[in-house]
Amino acid sequence: MSNKPLHFSTVCQANQQLQQISKRAQKLTQLNSILQEILPSQFAGHCQLANMKDNKIIIHTENAAVASLLRFHSATICKTFSSELSAQIERVEVKVKPQHPTGKLAKSNMIDMSNNNAALIAQTAAGLDDGQLKTALHKLAKRGKTRDNS
Repeated sequence: MSNKPLHFSTVCQANQQLQQISKRAQKLTQLNSILQEILPSQFAGHCQLANMKDNKIIIHTENAAVASLLRFHSATICKTFSSELSAQIERVEVKVKPQHPTGKLAKSNMIDMSNNNAALIAQTAAGLDDGQLKTALHKLAKRGKTRDNS
């Protein structure tokens, strides 16, 4: 018996639910491509078709400004998708879903502080009697992001 991982299509054939999910994802990807083609170039990369249900298309965009401009194109989007699909699309719902840069959330606890300043804070803390201020200054000195001072 081989320990090689199975190809995704093989797993989907054995599992009806995975097969349905895979087909749905492929359909949404295809519909997103259509959306990207019909929208003006200013929206490229700023919005994505998220879902289609109940004669409604749901589009996610990264900010409110793009969402507002995108709503002006809702009639064109409905008309195009209705002609592409067998279903009548009556409404476009635009939701703002900000894109978080990767790593930014993990580093939000860091402070932009030079090594020199972190050392000064640690030195100040060392000169204090034990207490909350000393503990807080030690923590602050440790949280300082080290950077090259050259």
